[in-house]
Amino acid sequence: MLLPLFASAVVAASPQGAASAAAPVIAPPAAAPGPAPSIDSLLQPQTGFATTDTDEDPGSPAPPGPVPYSQLDGKAYDDALRGAAIAARAAAGPLDGGWTLAGADGRRLYRFQFQGHGYGLIEAEGAWRDLEGGPRLKGSGFVEQVGYTGDQLTLRFYETGATDEVLVTMKPGANGVWTGELRRHGAVVQVSFRRD
Repeated sequence: MLLPLFASAVVAASPQGAASAAAPVIAPPAAAPGPAPSIDSLLQPQTGFATTDTDEDPGSPAPPGPVPYSQLDGKAYDDALRGAAIAARAAAGPLDGGWTLAGADGRRLYRFQFQGHGYGLIEAEGAWRDLEGGPRLKGSGFVEQVGYTGDQLTLRFYETGATDEVLVTMKPGANGVWTGELRRHGAVVQVSFRRD
């Protein structure tokens, strides 16, 4: 029983035994590295979202898109609509829309529809309709001239032909109502012009 203990003591006392006892323990060799990464694996997005041109990994979430109008804050939506309406109104021009020309007694004579282009009254285009029951085809037409000089607005059109001119000249009045005169068939009538 003492023999193994004696043998180990002798080995430890010998110079070779001391060197072997102090030698570090050598780790087993590391495993061989795996295959190099492929180009496809290097090109995959790092955000965790699936790409749209491949059907790999169908369970990953799609990237966030635009927020639908139904999920926008109500006030922001109303403000956007109001801003769009103001911008459209600013680009429409001051005559844009429907207007009615009436006599001094309040009887409606003509109805006009104008489309402005945002460059002032002179750029407006318009159509007229006779409200006194003129002939169906000759009771309406296009306004030949929309002129604006100083503070005076001039409308010129022809009812039945080149010799049947109607000339309206007006100036702005209170509450957006224009007042002036209508020259037609050699007669002059006082009129008012207001937006419908």
